[in-house]
Amino acid sequence: MNRFTSLLSIPILAAVLAAPSTSHRTGASTFREEDRGLSVFADGYPASMGAKDAYVPVPVAIALMRNGASVAFTLESFTLADAQGNRVPAAGFVEVKNGYPKLDFDRSLMRTRPIAVGMTIEGRPRIASSFYPPTDTGTRIARVELAPFSWFSDVIYFPRPRAGLGGVMTLSVAVAGSEPVELQFLMDSGELAK
Repeated sequence: MNRFTSLLSIPILAAVLAAPSTSHRTGASTFREEDRGLSVFADGYPASMGAKDAYVPVPVAIALMRNGASVAFTLESFTLADAQGNRVPAAGFVEVKNGYPKLDFDRSLMRTRPIAVGMTIEGRPRIASSFYPPTDTGTRIARVELAPFSWFSDVIYFPRPRAGLGGVMTLSVAVAGSEPVELQFLMDSGELAK
């Protein structure tokens, strides 16, 4: 019986070892990666609600939790890769404004269900960010600069990756002068429910 049990566990162990892992899961749909004093968060829930939409909303939060030089971010700082490695850059403001009718719905969803970053970060100074402002009000903030021990939160839109939202997605955040921070997370509703 012991030999039989061992033989059964080999395929299970192989599947676990072969499955790509995610970054640290901090909530039902929020994931965090920490690298070189940056804490990067992404929430997969909003994208899971629009499985067929042309654009994928990804709430993000980034905190600079170290002393030293400030770090700046623009839409060009963000890239999304699907589970097969197909990469798409963040969509431009005009592209999303003219081609995505759910911006108001997404804003309402983010107000009722903001990204969870924890008290350690929420207690720090929050820097204003608005990469995709409402068309009738607000000013677009195209560049966000974080001073040490500050943070920002926004929603980044990406064209839907070729392989869809299943499997482990990778959010790459470019950082000037060094390698990007890579956060692995889930966006499929069935996978998030596990």
